[in-house]
Amino acid sequence: SRACVHNTSLPRSSMAVNGASSRDGNDRAAPLLQGSASELARSSSSRSSMSKRKAGLGMLSVAAIVFFNVSGGPLGSEQVISSVGPLYGLGSLVAFTTFYSVPQAMMTAELSTAFPDNGGYSLWVQAAFGDLWGVQESYWSWFSGVVDSALYPVLLYSCAEQLFLYVPPEGGCRGGGDDDDDGEDLRNLWTCMFTESSCAREYAIKLGVLIVFIMPNVISDHIVGQGLFFLALFVMAPFIVTIALSLGSARFSLKRLLGKPRKQKWSQLLSVAYWNVSGFDSASTFAGEIGNPQRTLPRALGLAVVIMILGYLLTLGAAAAVDPDWRCWQDGSITHVAGLVGGHWLAIWVLVSATLGNWGLFCAELIEDSYQLLGMAELGLAPAVFARRHPRLHTPTNAILLQLLIIGVLIGLDFNAILCVDNFFSASSAALEFLAAVRLRSSKPDMPRPYRIPFSTPLLALFFVLPIAANVVVMYVTAMESTASFCVTMAATSIGFLGYFVMCLFSYFSSSAEGAADTRAGTRTENFSFRPEEMISPDLNGSSSADDGADGRGSGGGYYR
Repeated sequence: SRACVHNTSLPRSSMAVNGASSRDGNDRAAPLLQGSASELARSSSSRSSMSKRKAGLGMLSVAAIVFFNVSGGPLGSEQVISSVGPLYGLGSLVAFTTFYSVPQAMMTAELSTAFPDNGGYSLWVQAAFGDLWGVQESYWSWFSGVVDSALYPVLLYSCAEQLFLYVPPEGGCRGGGDDDDDGEDLRNLWTCMFTESSCAREYAIKLGVLIVFIMPNVISDHIVGQGLFFLALFVMAPFIVTIALSLGSARFSLKRLLGKPRKQKWSQLLSVAYWNVSGFDSASTFAGEIGNPQRTLPRALGLAVVIMILGYLLTLGAAAAVDPDWRCWQDGSITHVAGLVGGHWLAIWVLVSATLGNWGLFCAELIEDSYQLLGMAELGLAPAVFARRHPRLHTPTNAILLQLLIIGVLIGLDFNAILCVDNFFSASSAALEFLAAVRLRSSKPDMPRPYRIPFSTPLLALFFVLPIAANVVVMYVTAMESTASFCVTMAATSIGFLGYFVMCLFSYFSSSAEGAADTRAGTRTENFSFRPEEMISPDLNGSSSADDGADGRGSGGGYYR
């Protein structure tokens, strides 16, 4: 079989938006790749009928979830300003949003409505390029998500540091790259943890934050997706107040927006800006939970784009216009600016908002990554130990423990070093997704697409040239940013390819042994090579028939999970 997956089972749960697991009564896995096509179709239709009885997520809920996956607020975007100056920084955010975020959102709308299931981008890439790249897409997106989770304890520590330990720079701040030569070593805790007590104390605090953040995921995986809309309102409220007070402050001066640091850091701008405006493909991971996706998804993605860019432009622009020390900004510096214009109470409000916002981002990311790893293990794409759940809590504790160990190492690095590794794998997976969209237009032109980007295939390829080029540039810049980021990215990439071929060899020998045993027993086992495009094939579920239902969900949901 070409699939490198034999006699596997459907995961006992899929990553839904609310984090809840869909367990059956006896907690047994349903067959995935065994049986005839007609059996698969009947099982699929039954699962689809059950899905249709559930109320799908609406536009506001989807927009809020996407907002948290992409942005979650302006905290963490401050270095867009300090790296090149307010005017160039804000202009870069507009350019990135126009030429990257919008194409990514439109691509997600087209492919998520064509594949209305929770398989997401991994399903697109596997349908377009086959098993090797489908596995790499799954691995890259999972690893990027785990690395991304490490940013939130670091970011929260930086916010608290800016509030309680901020010391105004003597003689002003020149900004940019003045301290490049020694900055990385000072902020990499692993280089000083065993020689300086301050480094050990900082790591202990970040580790404590990590453990506090992770405990709710161990205890329960029930997070209601609709609640993120109200959390988004709470998170953005102090920034709206900060904008209003900044505009009315005597400190406010538009001339500050024309300033520049002594040395502009374009590579840092690229990395931070990309991290703050990418990730709209996250909507694909819960497409199966959305009611009427062909109508809801495009509108929700468009709304999320507008909220994101306005949040960045208004908050960063107003803050830079009142703070003469914007050249010194690091991640979390908006907390200090809130204190300047509103006093200590507003700074505390921003910090509380940052705490809840970072916890929400971390918790959602960790649940998604945990269930992705659990599902990969149940499909035979990862060691079976990660498919085990806690016997009483029913949470994927082994998968969470692995991520805790990885994140525990990463929080010893500085924000930019973690960001580089995160962006490298995020850009790698995003580039495959853009290429998959073009390939599917060419190889499967008749595939039903309830939402379709209004371009022909050649124009679509041209439309995606800039996003793909941006991904390639981000991959190069982030990999070459430092020795640590280069070593981590290259080692992790090699593990992905080597792991795939090891799984193929293991699968080959396992299936050969099973085949020999079946022959001796006088039985024959048929293995099927899974192809996700069959989920929307008329042969299986009649993709253009009434089976799609009024809510627009296809009847192929569930198999890729």
